[in-house]
Amino acid sequence: MDTIRPEDLSEKKSATPDPDGLLTNGVVLLARDVLQDPNFMATVVLICIYGKDGGAYGLVLNRMSHMPLSEIFDGYDQKHREVYIGGPVQQDEIQIVQLTETPVKESHRIADGVYLGGKWEDIDQLLSLDQRTTRLFLGYSGWGPGQIEAELEQGAWDVFRVDLRKLLMDTDWSSFIDLQNIAEYLESIKA
Repeated sequence: MDTIRPEDLSEKKSATPDPDGLLTNGVVLLARDVLQDPNFMATVVLICIYGKDGGAYGLVLNRMSHMPLSEIFDGYDQKHREVYIGGPVQQDEIQIVQLTETPVKESHRIADGVYLGGKWEDIDQLLSLDQRTTRLFLGYSGWGPGQIEAELEQGAWDVFRVDLRKLLMDTDWSSFIDLQNIAEYLESIKA
């Protein structure tokens, strides 16, 4: 996958548009069996930024990291703070998704009440927030121009428009045993 940063996508002009209009900020992708990339087998990906050039930046929602918080942030040992693997790109960087009506400065709006990143005062501010409304991810998923559209055309992904607040706050991913269960759940929370 190409390395795509959020700032790379925000102002570019359309070179490879999504012909069906399926891809926008805030849609959720469910990997299908056709997709043989081990980084995305049985994954649910939130598209945080869909660039006007067709590139995309997203986060895998259903892959828990087994790395303790103390290994990510020196001196912080919150045993019950969940951290997810956002994707295969730059897994040494933290990505933050916050569900709020008052996002931190410089955050990027994914959808109503859902924001990516932002300018945090310090790690204490970030870790003090409720983990149900502030999700931490190691790395991200990125697609270059035309790449995700080609994968859609090959049948690698199903696209869902869902209630993101419900998806991010109320979903226990460990309860799903296969793609069919996940697809049924995503259908049940359509926006």
